[in-house]
Amino acid sequence: MSFQSEPSTINIPNDISSVSLRQNPNQIDTEFERLMGYMKEKDVFEITEVIKQNLRHLNAVDNQIYRSSINFVNEYKLWGAYYPEKGIYELAEDRAHAFVEHREDFEWLYKILKDYRSKRILVNILCYWLMSDHKRVGQIYERTFNQYFDLDIVTCNENEVFVDIGAYIGDTVVNYSKVFGKNCYKRMYCYEIVPVNIEYIEKNVELFHLDNIIIREKGASNRNGTMYLSSNVLSSISQLSEDGAIAVPITKIDDDIEEKVTFIKMDIEGGEEEALLGCIEKIKENHPKLALSIYHNHKDMWKLPRIIYEADPSYNFYIRYYGSTVFPTEFVLYAV
Repeated sequence: MSFQSEPSTINIPNDISSVSLRQNPNQIDTEFERLMGYMKEKDVFEITEVIKQNLRHLNAVDNQIYRSSINFVNEYKLWGAYYPEKGIYELAEDRAHAFVEHREDFEWLYKILKDYRSKRILVNILCYWLMSDHKRVGQIYERTFNQYFDLDIVTCNENEVFVDIGAYIGDTVVNYSKVFGKNCYKRMYCYEIVPVNIEYIEKNVELFHLDNIIIREKGASNRNGTMYLSSNVLSSISQLSEDGAIAVPITKIDDDIEEKVTFIKMDIEGGEEEALLGCIEKIKENHPKLALSIYHNHKDMWKLPRIIYEADPSYNFYIRYYGSTVFPTEFVLYAV
């Protein structure tokens, strides 16, 4: 059986014996459980071949979307390279490993998500990973609320201590002030690692007349020390490494902020797991609201909620999607 990109719903046979549907399942439950049942019957090689086949199908039916998607993957190097002409299929192989080795983690995540909007987003992203059907992505795009600030999930007041990890140019703190108001926080901390971005944060704080903003030219991680940037560039994709041209201090949020924290946002290009581990005591003691990017690899979508749940199982979990309508990026885990 093969999956292809033409159908708008998954074409999975109804007779998969390994699937045990719950009583009176709805369309989303049924689709997810059939997908998981399909995965249970396949190994990494088989799933890899299905993904490669569906990417070839996309190339045949819409070369422009295929090419823009693959160029994006190869440019940012977050999800594994894909150069079929060179025999490099990391993207397909990494997705296949995620499906086969972490199927039970995806099932756990689906079960704990608190609304069917979140469940639909999870189903469609996983289906895209398998089928490369860009219509799946267009179906889940968020057009109502600002990224990180879904008002059906997040509420804020004048006592908020907001921690923006991966502050970029200060756009998130500006959006916070627009969504909730300039008086709806006690203090904001901006963590940013790119020197030129710090200048933009300072300009935006001044331009929008924001008070009580603490800017920290540090990276958030699970330890205190030093890492490096390759260059001082204005970029939304800036990753730390063990060597490079510019030294950047890294810190645990647990050690760096003494006061109670009420809201943490993260978008740090795949460094979210380490940064989250550096916030564990704050999570256990303060139960802050969390809005975390979970799209930079094939593990954060299930692994970050696992870390949070193990620290504090009273959290409620949601997913929202804010990215491209063609290639799945910018999906956010809310834990409240």
